[in-house]
Amino acid sequence: MDQIIRIGTRGSQLAIYQANVVKEELESKFPGSQFQIVVIKTKGDKILDVPLSKIGDKGLFTKELEIAMFDHEIDMAVHSLKDLPTRFPEGVVLGAVLKRGEVRDALISSNKRTISSLTSKDIIATSSLRRKAQLLRINKDFNIVEIRGNVNTRIRKMEEGFCTVMVMAGAGLQRLGMDQYISELIDPDLVIPACSQGAIAIEVREDDPIIANIVAAINDEETLVATDAERAFLRTLEGGCQIPVGSYSRISGGKFELNGFISSINGEEFIREKIEGPIDQAVELSVQLAESLLRKGGRDILREIRLEDPFAKKEGLPLNGKVIISTRAPETGDTLPDLLTAQGAVLLSLPMIEIRSAALSQADQEKILNLDRYDWLFFTSRNGVAQFFKQLIDLTGSSELPANLEVAVVGTKTASELEYYGYSPAFTGKKHGSAEMASEFLSTQQLASQNILLALGDLADETLMKNMESTNRVERINVYETCLPRQVDPMVIRRISDGDYDLILFTSPSTFNHFVSLVDFSLLGQLKIGSIGLTTTNAIQEAGYEPMLTAKMSNAEGLTEAIVNYYQQS
Repeated sequence: MDQIIRIGTRGSQLAIYQANVVKEELESKFPGSQFQIVVIKTKGDKILDVPLSKIGDKGLFTKELEIAMFDHEIDMAVHSLKDLPTRFPEGVVLGAVLKRGEVRDALISSNKRTISSLTSKDIIATSSLRRKAQLLRINKDFNIVEIRGNVNTRIRKMEEGFCTVMVMAGAGLQRLGMDQYISELIDPDLVIPACSQGAIAIEVREDDPIIANIVAAINDEETLVATDAERAFLRTLEGGCQIPVGSYSRISGGKFELNGFISSINGEEFIREKIEGPIDQAVELSVQLAESLLRKGGRDILREIRLEDPFAKKEGLPLNGKVIISTRAPETGDTLPDLLTAQGAVLLSLPMIEIRSAALSQADQEKILNLDRYDWLFFTSRNGVAQFFKQLIDLTGSSELPANLEVAVVGTKTASELEYYGYSPAFTGKKHGSAEMASEFLSTQQLASQNILLALGDLADETLMKNMESTNRVERINVYETCLPRQVDPMVIRRISDGDYDLILFTSPSTFNHFVSLVDFSLLGQLKIGSIGLTTTNAIQEAGYEPMLTAKMSNAEGLTEAIVNYYQQS
């Protein structure tokens, strides 16, 4: 094929590794074709401070990749197979699975602990209800806590004392070359893995036979048989990755064996069986096993779990029924929508900015291609981090930074975005103004004669650069542009015109200025405005308007607190 074939993936270090494995296998089969990795961020990557069991799991890590396929932004999507729903959306199919990696869960510790050595004094971290239920079967007094984030983030949290040990999939650590943290690969007869754990899957469009044929060339048939059966087991139970069920298959000499279980969350009700038979009946056998578990009490267990509705609204919330319009760009992945709806608000989205990757000059591309020239890389926003790594992956095919490069960020949300790509910042600033940021960074690190690269947006001024370059060599690269939105929702505009809302939020001068340029001027005098901070408020006041409230802390948490306080006092 003459055109570039685009491989879609999430942007975590592990996801990019898996996409590169697919890319290398395809390149070995089709040396005359060009393959490119394209990063797409998913809902599960954006919501890192909420337990997975509380936000649902239908397409949590897959939906945006599927949309990108339908929009022809990518030609295939690479996933951990256990993240894929057991029923595909109309229009996409499973194209192939690679040879399965490590199936077992791993115990992670810094002092070579084992499951048998753990006691109720240990703090065991996991993100999986399946693991939690089975651990509580081993010892009902185990202290188990929820943990989110990528592998690097979780290990850092463990080393900082968040937990004593962790349990996660062994395959991920092995693929990242982090085997040294595995103190035990847990016997699957003791802790049954997730259905299809350890397998890398490739999803393709149903109407694209050319790509389907290309992908089929790297399919591993035995892995496909095993994982098809395990997914049939899960599909029969109508389960997902956040229901305490699991299955583990073995294939030997034309024989197929499947162990499966259903459990209550606390592990007190636990039903487990196994089934075996000819390999060509693997799917049918798996369905039979699932139906047997349901008949023997599994149906009642799952019904009780599903009655615990994590999305149920609670009466008496401070923002109950308030209609709040957010002008923030949804692709930033911020927590503002979840914070407001958790307080009872009805949130409408009217994005007034759109973040787009900047078209890099040759000189700017050289900066990214030669990052080893720099001592520090500095980010002031989540968008800066996300777009920098997108540019880095586009240019190099990898998210890897030079070992000598230290990274500085402003704010915990920016730090969280950086950790998504597998790196922890050497400096996390708390200041918000550019001059204050530079002063905090330079005084804390006591830097001089360092080479610093600032990864910013096009609207950032030169203050940060000027304050740093008095004692250091500083260069800048604009990795993203803040643009007017391509379209505006007329239904939300009509609500504003009719006064059918309680508050419209502006989270930057750009969101307000773009709103003024796009919306009928006659509406502006009637606006009920909330502002994220003084910089945004100053821009609003300069235009002749006055916010009803201004957050003291310029972040999602501060803005939510200001809104709640305003309505409680009014």
